Amino acid sequence: MKIELLALLENWMAGCFAYVKWYDSCSVVFNICSGVRQGAVLSPILFAIYVDDIGKLYDNKCFVLLYADDILLISASGTSLQNLLFACERELNYLDMLINSKKSCSMRIGSRYDKNCANINTCDGRQIT
Repeated sequence: MKIELLALLENWMAGCFAYVKWYDSCSVVFNICSGVRQGAVLSPILFAIYVDDIGKLYDNKCFVLLYADDILLISASGTSLQNLLFACERELNYLDMLINSKKSCSMRIGSRYDKNCANINTCDGRQIT
């Protein structure tokens, strides 16, 4: 049964082609050789399986929540959030994926929500606003 399911998934993912349409113009057709099919019912599930180990990065002071291609890191302190981000980045690098620092942000919640906190940075020094 496992082999048939794997063969089905391989067949479904193989030979994916697309083109870009902008107004009345269309690009040439190109092969999609990575990722999951956009809009397909199975795509969020397959992606969740792919990044499942990120959801296991936690201790008693932090949590990771995954939904589709979004990751929410929750921590009790800036230091543990920074460490969690580094651990998350290491796992994503292993999967040949990156965090987009321009689409990421950090926020403080609670009684000190309006106080400045330490900068949160990616492994290569990009600041998370």
